[in-house]
Order: sequence, then structure tokens, then C-alpha cells
Amino acid sequence: MDKKIIVLFLILGIILSGCKIAEEQTEEPVETGGEELNEAIETEGETEEINDTEPEEGLNETIETEGETEEINDTEPEEGVLKIEIDHLTLSQKDVVIEKGTTIVWENKENNKHKLTIYGLVQSPILYQGDSFEYTFEDEGKYTYICAIFKRQIRGTITVE
Repeated sequence: MDKKIIVLFLILGIILSGCKIAEEQTEEPVETGGEELNEAIETEGETEEINDTEPEEGLNETIETEGETEEINDTEPEEGVLKIEIDHLTLSQKDVVIEKGTTIVWENKENNKHKLTIYGLVQSPILYQGDSFEYTFEDEGKYTYICAIFKRQIRGTITVE
């Protein structure tokens, strides 16, 4: 009887430590191979307009430095960087067209965790609320991306020109 309990605890310990190791190993970006996967999942003709909203009032501030006045806009995007927010199982910009060398930053604004896969290129680590993942597109082409966890809700295309 005592040997069965010891064996049971050993097996339980091995299983629990194996789960923790597997979770830690999937946290780094993973290269995915081949562009043949890029054509495998297309977004059945769905296209969504890019939401270019005006910045909210009160987000601009003025800084005075020794007689000079400089206006800073907190919502102004960086040159060559496109930000896509994930919130309420939707993307702020679903299908986008960008120039070569542009970096896209996906930011998870919600409680759900996400794991993005850009077919033929890369896979993000798990993104918890407040986490972000970025990738710089150096080659022209059309790339499909999805969330490995919410495949039907979180998907889009990136066209690099």
C-alpha cells in the first residue's frame, strides 16, 4: 500500500513539473516555416476599414523649455510603426497595407490571453493583458495572421508593399 502511494506522488510530481516546463518553453517567439501556410487560411473576402480616429481632447500637452514651446501629442504614432490593439475579441485594425520595414505592434488590452501566428513568419509568446508583441516586415507579400487561441475572432491580413 505504501509503495503505491509513493509511486502515485512521484507520477503526480513528474506530470506537474512537465506542465510547467512546457508552458515556459512556449513563451518565446517561434519561427514557422514556409509560405505555403500563408495561402492555407484566407479571410473569406472579409475586409474591414482602418479606423483612423481623431485624438481625444486633452491628450495634447504643451511643454515650455527656456523660451521654446513644444507641443507633444501622446496619440501620434511613431514613424514606421503601426499599433494594433486587441480588445473585446476584436482588432483595432484588421486588414492593413504597410510599407516594407514597418513594424507592427499588437497590444493585448483585455483579460483574455492571445497567441498570434503570422503564417510563414513567426509566432508570438502568450500575450496577457498589457503585453505586446512586435514584428518588422522586411519582405513584400500578403501575410495572414490569427490568434491560436481565438482563431475565429482574431484574424487579419497584412499586405506589405
